[in-house]
Amino acid sequence: MRRRHLSLYQIRRARRARGFTLVEVLLAITILATLTVITWTSINQMFKTEEVVSERHDRYRMVRLSMNRMANEISMTYLAGPDHGGEVIRGEEVLYDDTDDELDQTGPGFDEPVQFGMIGRGEHLDFTAFGHVRTLEGEKASHHAQIGYFLDTHTNELGEVVTRLRRRMNTNFDDDLTRGGSVHTMIPEVENLNFEYWDAGEPELGTEREIAQGRWVSEWDTTSRQFAGRLPTRIRITMTLPPSGPRGDTETFTTQTTLGMSELLEY
Repeated sequence: MRRRHLSLYQIRRARRARGFTLVEVLLAITILATLTVITWTSINQMFKTEEVVSERHDRYRMVRLSMNRMANEISMTYLAGPDHGGEVIRGEEVLYDDTDDELDQTGPGFDEPVQFGMIGRGEHLDFTAFGHVRTLEGEKASHHAQIGYFLDTHTNELGEVVTRLRRRMNTNFDDDLTRGGSVHTMIPEVENLNFEYWDAGEPELGTEREIAQGRWVSEWDTTSRQFAGRLPTRIRITMTLPPSGPRGDTETFTTQTTLGMSELLEY
């Protein structure tokens, strides 16, 4: 019997007709799976990066809007004089007469209502300002408002007790500027808030005293004799936010605002 000799072309054609071997199929699947894992890892990391960047953008935007709003409203603070419902010197100590059995209810030890002015202590600040913007048609309110910023604690959706920044505004003037009005949350989680006040000192007539000789003070209360009848020329706001993640650090933001009317409003 004669052997049949096949040409190289016939051999290759015969191999192609048989299809892929098992090794070739497994190798192709391995390569495809590797490429799929690499592609999915890259896409997943891209989504995570986009989420982190978006959260930080929203965080900084919220802080920027809150700081700008506080600075703008504080810059419009005013202190009314006697002709506009205020008093000459609020909270001034009263010298009692020992022979008088009836005590003056405006003396020390009594909580006097305060309608105009500024009371700032630590993380709390209450003041009167031309800061109300009427957004409702036919709203019966002027530009005057009693405004307050403060921190309080509450339980969030995860059951954690956190500190938040709150804003209070009252367009219907109350006898006490530290109470009343509507309250809403400006920033849901804040670690610390601090207000500082630039005390340029009481004006000295006939002198050329420079404002640079002033100092920063931690409190400002127009009901006290020290600050009666005047407001700080500048206020510095410092706010610290908790870490945005388990590996993050606290972030501190600060800004300053200049008050347009630091003296008693008498016109």
